[in-house]
Amino acid sequence: MEYYGKKLCISYGELVDGGIMTASNYKSLTYRKKMDVVRHGGGARGKCALIAIESLPSKYRIRVYKAYPHGEDALVKEWIISNYHIDRDAISFFYDCDKIGFEMSDRKKWEYIVNASVLNTCIKLYGRAGDCQQLFGGKYNWGMMAKAIEILRNELEHTLPASTSRFRQKVNDYKRNGYGCLISGKFGNQNARKANI
Repeated sequence: MEYYGKKLCISYGELVDGGIMTASNYKSLTYRKKMDVVRHGGGARGKCALIAIESLPSKYRIRVYKAYPHGEDALVKEWIISNYHIDRDAISFFYDCDKIGFEMSDRKKWEYIVNASVLNTCIKLYGRAGDCQQLFGGKYNWGMMAKAIEILRNELEHTLPASTSRFRQKVNDYKRNGYGCLISGKFGNQNARKANI
């Protein structure tokens, strides 16, 4: 699956060789113009035909979504990974004890740096309307973004909220307050200090 123009498409190979429809069904549907072939196959470069998924008859569209249940998620994940970069300003912020006001482990610092970097990537996507339209099909879909971020939890080892509303709150808080909002409230809390009696 890939985007061609602004349409999510499936290749001829995925459609026919993947067992979603037979070659004779494909020929019949294209001849009768019952589906939209957005790019024809063949030619000097040997490109494969691409068919707009939304144009497929419903029974084939259902088969596509059953065969590729995370097709759109994979595209969002791919975009995030290709646009994800470690935030160097976050590194200097979390390693500067004077800015933070207390000491924390290197593991905790790295966790906050990764979280800041993931949030920066989400904000970047939010700001790029063209990419949003391709990946989410129109306006920014917070539910889909939160789902993609959840998929990336194992890969990037971030600790951002899994719930869509809490994730959205975290993005807004981060945009307003910067790196400090990523630090857990238990740091600097009187209860976390060792009592010297």
